[in-house]
Amino acid sequence: MEKAKLPRPESKELKALVGSASSRAIYGVLFRNMGKPLAMSEIRDLLGLGQGEQEHLNRRMRELYGSFNIERAKRGKESTYRLISLSENPHQSAGHISIKTRAWILRDQRCVQCGRTPSEDKVKLHVDHILPQEWGGTDDPENLQALCADCNEGKKNFYSSFNKFGDKIKKATGYDEPHKRIGELLKAFGGEPIPADLLEVVAKTGQYQEDWQKRMRELRELGWDYTFQKRKEGSRVKTSYILKRSRPWPKGRVSAEIRKREREKD
Repeated sequence: MEKAKLPRPESKELKALVGSASSRAIYGVLFRNMGKPLAMSEIRDLLGLGQGEQEHLNRRMRELYGSFNIERAKRGKESTYRLISLSENPHQSAGHISIKTRAWILRDQRCVQCGRTPSEDKVKLHVDHILPQEWGGTDDPENLQALCADCNEGKKNFYSSFNKFGDKIKKATGYDEPHKRIGELLKAFGGEPIPADLLEVVAKTGQYQEDWQKRMRELRELGWDYTFQKRKEGSRVKTSYILKRSRPWPKGRVSAEIRKREREKD
């Protein structure tokens, strides 16, 4: 997005979107350096802050994610941040979740991903949106979970690589059945390759899917067809899927229709 279309630092428009003065200061640095990815250490230096402000800045940076699309990438051991555009659906940050809701989400005092606790492992817990707000996730308790700072940052870095597909993801994550989430994402890409990692993330939205690839294979029972391709990136082999043919969804539950067709073949 052009700089002119973004609110200027300290403007009334920015203050309406971002309540924290510290977060607005970070925005100002990103705004003045658009096109240049900045590590948090560089942002800290540009703000004239000391080394001890790092954790504080990480928290204030996260408050910008709801209103702006910020590209996150890796540069060696550091994460970098680059301001891209105003979010199409600006929302309030996790800092606006009520104290009562935060207490409920953090009640077990354990990171749901790594299992570490503040008392035993000295970690700090955050309230995380399971489905990122950038992809249409809400502040409803069922979309919130407890993650330690390390797991939370790792998840954000991983998910940020998919932010450019945000509009397509939103079209798929509104469905309550994994088959439909997978199928609608395939359709949204219009025959373009979809990373398997992204399909897995969308398939598991709403409820955990132990075998999302089985759900995908079951689409063939409904007449869907797709192919896949593999490419090597460094030491990893990455798979992408390409939709070849889709079919209208059956009436009623997709899973019930698939079981019915499987029985008819026996």
